[in-house]
Amino acid sequence: MIEIKNKTIFITGGASGIGLSTALEFLSKNANVVVYSIDIPDSPEIKKIKSSDKAMLIKGDIRKASEVKKAMNLAVKKFGSLDILINNAAVAQNKEFSKTTHKDWSFVFDINVKGTLTVTQEAIKIMKARHSPGMIINIASGAGEYGIKNLSLYSMTKAMIINFSQSLADELKNNQIKVITIAPGSTSTLMFKKLFPKDKAYYSPRQIAEVIYKTAAEEIKPDNRLIVDVFHHIK
Repeated sequence: MIEIKNKTIFITGGASGIGLSTALEFLSKNANVVVYSIDIPDSPEIKKIKSSDKAMLIKGDIRKASEVKKAMNLAVKKFGSLDILINNAAVAQNKEFSKTTHKDWSFVFDINVKGTLTVTQEAIKIMKARHSPGMIINIASGAGEYGIKNLSLYSMTKAMIINFSQSLADELKNNQIKVITIAPGSTSTLMFKKLFPKDKAYYSPRQIAEVIYKTAAEEIKPDNRLIVDVFHHIK
């Protein structure tokens, strides 16, 4: 296992849902946590993060490289490193594909794919420059493995994230930067409840956060596709 204490964790979409639970999980393990989110709600959990000297809360857009770069530089200035990137931010629409528009395509693709690429590229620059081991954890979805009715755009982007992670892992192995995908199932987040108001999710954000933490600590290992399928790790 890897010692997570005092490692710096940068989490996109970290102000709610899975991202917020993940931030709190790493804080509980004495990691340095950077929450990066375009929206920051006023909640007890956010107040807890704000009050911690081992956390930073930064508002910004994952699609804008200048904002991402500034946030990461602030993280390194405060904590001295950027060890683990968790690409969690994403959006989805429950909509029949034939009724989707070019505006829908751009919205989902720009955040889920281009946003992930932007954040990842900036993190790699820092990790390579520091010549220290790093890890990139991309949060995909079971929808990226199997596809889900009326989530065609989301499913497509999550499949792209899985393939991107596999390619990047091979590309960065000589730089001691590991790249892993985690594929959660349905999780009780605000996004899930909005997409499927009549359905019950299988997992809680905290359960997913525990799997993310154990993956970062290498207590959980990915399969030969470099995917950690949450289904196999939550009892």
